[in-house]
Amino acid sequence: MNKAMESMDGFRVSKFEFMMYGAIFLVIALWYYYKWNRKDVNRLAAKLKGPPSYPIIGSGLEFLGTPQQVMENLLKCFQKYNSELIKIWLGTSFAVIIYKPEDLQIVLNNSKSLEKGNFYSFFKNTVGESLFSAPVDKWRLHRRIIAPVFNNKLMKHLFPVFHEKNEILIKKISIEVDKTQPFNLWDYIASTSLDTICQTMMGYKLDTQSNIESEFANSIKIVSELDFMRTYKPWLYPDIIFTIYRKCKGLQNIYKDLHKLPNQIIKQKKEKIAQRKIINRTDASDDSFNRNEKNNPKVFLDKLLQLNETGANLSDEDLRDEVVTMMIAGTETTAITLCFCLLLLAIHQDIQDKVYEEIYEVLGENDELITFEDTFKLNYLEQVIKETLRLYPPGPLFLRELQDDIKISSNNYVLPKGTTCIISPLGTHHISELYPNPWSFDPDNFNFENVMKRHKYSFIPFSSGPRNCLGAKYAMLSMKVLVSTFLRNYSVHTDIKLSDIKLEIDLLMRSVHGYPVTIRSRDRRNNRK
Repeated sequence: MNKAMESMDGFRVSKFEFMMYGAIFLVIALWYYYKWNRKDVNRLAAKLKGPPSYPIIGSGLEFLGTPQQVMENLLKCFQKYNSELIKIWLGTSFAVIIYKPEDLQIVLNNSKSLEKGNFYSFFKNTVGESLFSAPVDKWRLHRRIIAPVFNNKLMKHLFPVFHEKNEILIKKISIEVDKTQPFNLWDYIASTSLDTICQTMMGYKLDTQSNIESEFANSIKIVSELDFMRTYKPWLYPDIIFTIYRKCKGLQNIYKDLHKLPNQIIKQKKEKIAQRKIINRTDASDDSFNRNEKNNPKVFLDKLLQLNETGANLSDEDLRDEVVTMMIAGTETTAITLCFCLLLLAIHQDIQDKVYEEIYEVLGENDELITFEDTFKLNYLEQVIKETLRLYPPGPLFLRELQDDIKISSNNYVLPKGTTCIISPLGTHHISELYPNPWSFDPDNFNFENVMKRHKYSFIPFSSGPRNCLGAKYAMLSMKVLVSTFLRNYSVHTDIKLSDIKLEIDLLMRSVHGYPVTIRSRDRRNNRK
């Protein structure tokens, strides 16, 4: 008996060993639970092609390098895994790149795919929880508030501002006339876009065109690179690591610098509204003032502040977030597209001549300013702008996170709940079955006959579905006005070829080497070209 007891003592487990075995068992149980919960994801991932991935960091190693190298690797990914869906691991998160129009229509219109997802938290330092990044419930509320602002009455009201800013552009850029050395269009177009959006949407006269240096404009490029970089570098996901990284790069105050101008605009607008209330109380009989107030449509920021007074309950942070989003979207995307458009016209002189002929036919040889109604007659110019957006969509990628399983057209795949859908206008716009010679510049891709042949989700530069871009109509109008005004005054030229254009990506897609052109004056009375 004693011997048996002694033998049993050899099997006794110490407290430390018990805890260690328990920990191992717990880890194994959690691993199996994790794998069980992701069985649908793993089953789908096994069927799809995509870049290699590694534990924890996912496919991050495939996208190391400069913004240009990241863009090159993304394009290689499209070419190498030329299938209906491409799998990619963003850290431990499973994602699929979607670009087939039939699949896009299903995903972008499904109520279970309206959520932008956790990755958009990386953009909150910049735009907070605005229309761009807000969770669905907050997005619905803000969209109901903001959508009515973009109406035709407001669009017509904005034309004097378009004319004013474009006139400044034409005068400023005149110093480049007949020079043989190319200049970068961005240096002039970006400031014009920023001044225009500030005055048309915020009622704030910035005048960056007279001062090339802009802290806000300089900050946009930097924060765009920082925010986008976090999506494919999992080691920067933790906020504390990202904060340390910014300090090491000397960028700890970059977001404060970005927000200075929007905060200043909101403060000044609130002060003007307070002064207006005092005038109304002290001189309520001033009918001319009251009539002027009624006849002038409220601009974006006016409307937000007015609605806030009637119960919209937008916090100061909410106001700032929407203003920052509007300023970035209205400045950067428009300026990039305009620069690409004018550069493409410089490369393709025959297309530039055709655009100018249309402008001449619609607006004549006099100095009559383009009107709201005139813009709808510039059909070929619209084709040119759309082809620019097809070839170089400023927002090449955006994300959706599925809140439930969704069945799509491609092989009847079911995308499991939790999947991150990477929507790629860049991929969709370069499908050769939709656009023959997809890397060529051909405005006829958007003539009536060709548009009717294609699926309506073959062209999504402003996204589509319920969460599309509210400013699409504004952007198209403002671009038509600027390009037509520019070409009435100058012809644009360049020595580079289409194949010389190299792309880079931060939050948006840009030209690595800028937009180098030369310009010559037009004499509309004696020379129609």
